[in-house]
Amino acid sequence: MSEKSSRRVGSLRDLIYFPVAYNAVGLALLAALYVASPGHSPGAETLNAVLYTGVLITHWTLAYIVTRRIGAEGVRELIRPKKRVNWPAAALVFAALNALFTSYIVLGLRTGRIPPMAGPSIPQAIFYFVVNPLTAGVVEELVWRGYLIEGLLASGRTEPKAILLSSISFAFIHGFFLVDKIAVTTLFGIIAGLYYIRERNLPVLMATHLALDVIAFSLPFYFRA
Repeated sequence: MSEKSSRRVGSLRDLIYFPVAYNAVGLALLAALYVASPGHSPGAETLNAVLYTGVLITHWTLAYIVTRRIGAEGVRELIRPKKRVNWPAAALVFAALNALFTSYIVLGLRTGRIPPMAGPSIPQAIFYFVVNPLTAGVVEELVWRGYLIEGLLASGRTEPKAILLSSISFAFIHGFFLVDKIAVTTLFGIIAGLYYIRERNLPVLMATHLALDVIAFSLPFYFRA
């Protein structure tokens, strides 16, 4: 990464500001939904659609902010693999992250913690199985594994501290109040961070994250306990 880009890559404040932005946008959209439908309790499908619309807005806003800070070349440099793909390590991180999050979703569905959803329409399928996974896979890995970890390292943090801090920040973009999800996504961030520090290969993490989200979004529609 260029000297100019490295000086401007993620700061400690971003670890706080970015999760706050996700939660603020989500709460604002939920508040608007309830104001727009007084006396009615929105169903799970409507709530999901509103929340994930907010996530998309925030994702691409942060992607724009990061690109403005370090430039398009800085973004390309973060994404560009620094080593040849270590296929056993790539397979291991793929299996570990998918097993972790798929188990969490299945357990949530079995216990009623996550409500099942009716079979998706074509627009829903595109929204949940293409747009959201592709966005999350690219933006979350770019920001939390690339931009923020590199920024923490550049500011003098050790590798373990950079991984832990970025993982906690990553967990809180998924909500401040869901303790179980915070724990699972913190562990997700630690596993992904360890892989990134060792392999410096964001495309593998992006592909893993995309596949994981396709499965996670599909399960509420198709899984039946």
